[in-house]
Amino acid sequence: MDVSHPPTTKVCPRCGLEYPANARFCEKDGTALRVSAGGNDLEGSIVADRYHILKKLGEGGMGRVYLAEHVKMGRKSALKVLHPGMVKDLDAITRFNREAANASRISHPNVAAVYDFGETSDGLIYLAMEYVDGQSLSTLIDKNGPLPPRRAAEIVRQIADALAVAHEVGLVHRDLKPDNVLLVMTKEGGDLVKVVDFGIAKAADDESRKVTKTGYLIGTPDYMSPEQFAGDPLDGRSDIYSLGLVAFNMLTGRLPFPSESARESLIMRLTDAPMTLKHASPNVDWPADVETVIETALARDPARRYQSASEFGRAFYQAVSEMPETSAHRPSPSDARIVPPTRVVRHSGEIVAVQEDRYVSTVGLLATLVVILTLATVVANRDSSPKSPAPVKTATQSTPAGRDNAGALARLDSMANDSATAASALTELASVPLASDEDSVQAALVRFTAGLSLRDKNACNALKEVRTIAPRTTKATLVAAKLNDLCPD
Repeated sequence: MDVSHPPTTKVCPRCGLEYPANARFCEKDGTALRVSAGGNDLEGSIVADRYHILKKLGEGGMGRVYLAEHVKMGRKSALKVLHPGMVKDLDAITRFNREAANASRISHPNVAAVYDFGETSDGLIYLAMEYVDGQSLSTLIDKNGPLPPRRAAEIVRQIADALAVAHEVGLVHRDLKPDNVLLVMTKEGGDLVKVVDFGIAKAADDESRKVTKTGYLIGTPDYMSPEQFAGDPLDGRSDIYSLGLVAFNMLTGRLPFPSESARESLIMRLTDAPMTLKHASPNVDWPADVETVIETALARDPARRYQSASEFGRAFYQAVSEMPETSAHRPSPSDARIVPPTRVVRHSGEIVAVQEDRYVSTVGLLATLVVILTLATVVANRDSSPKSPAPVKTATQSTPAGRDNAGALARLDSMANDSATAASALTELASVPLASDEDSVQAALVRFTAGLSLRDKNACNALKEVRTIAPRTTKATLVAAKLNDLCPD
């Protein structure tokens, strides 16, 4: 229940005396007063004997955020309070703990500080953090459309500096997006960036929890890196990819993988090259250096990206700072889908906007994620046009001396995953001698992957033709999973 007005009375939890709404402490015993029974909002009350709740700032799936003032220090803070119904939810409590612990490890002017974390005697779990009196980057873009290039460059530089400090202490944010970037106007009229919400950040070497609960992938799909989709171990380069998407959005008002569904976005992220700035905003004369910087940040293979956030921040700032101050036109709804701040994909695949939850159900995306788990490590090269998968070669030919079938097939599998090079992969595959059942099944997987990349409705035939020999190979489980989930009879 959302109560928008202050409570009319407060009560002392120790002696039971009632007081007006503007009272803070019991005159008899000095105990912090609480909202009288029946009040579901905390406005006007005092939390943990020191945070006077002034007003509610927002509400999400996990709890509410209030503007609070320390009763002795007078310092304002944003107080996150966990919903009472979630106090027994281990995942929610763990995230609250992690946000406090993570942010407390980072001391930087571009990261919102955490002041306090605890639990009151009556079970209220709270997190007090720096109150940022500004607007989110997503709100700015929604209101004004694409930003002037130099303003975008300065914002990216500050975000990169914040990420660099987090990465230095071993933390990966994992949910960088415009909603989690707050902007405060400086006295000079510039932007001071504050990166917030380290609640799902994790140590780069911590693989103990890839999801918070069974069947849910953490993060915001539109700003996830390919390796995060795949559930692979993450390092700072995943945040660099996300920052590349944020930068693209600031410059053009859209994302480089326009799609109508989360499923389509997943596939495009792993099979298609990102849209160029020129294609997204043809009215701007984009320098080649700026295009190259964005392309590098959005490389599918982490090894091809910038290897540090600072490196990307400097490169982007330098390339963009030489541009004239010409903003791109705001994209029309027909040009690109408007991406909600956070999305949850229900079991049916329907996309709904929510305010804070960042769990993506993998049940509705099971077929896509099976593909992702096998394709996330691809390295992209670009070439030509569609062809249908060729029939499966039988394993009757012997391998010439020195011929590395495994290496050749792995390279072709990488090519097959890219719509621009999939046809070339099929052409080269025809000349690869298949010396064993293992080779034949791997070749079938290349044909299947190429078929998906080329949107060939007969792609599944490649796997169906090796279904009898696959159980004798190391690819048995993979083939079975693809047949069951992507190629039902």
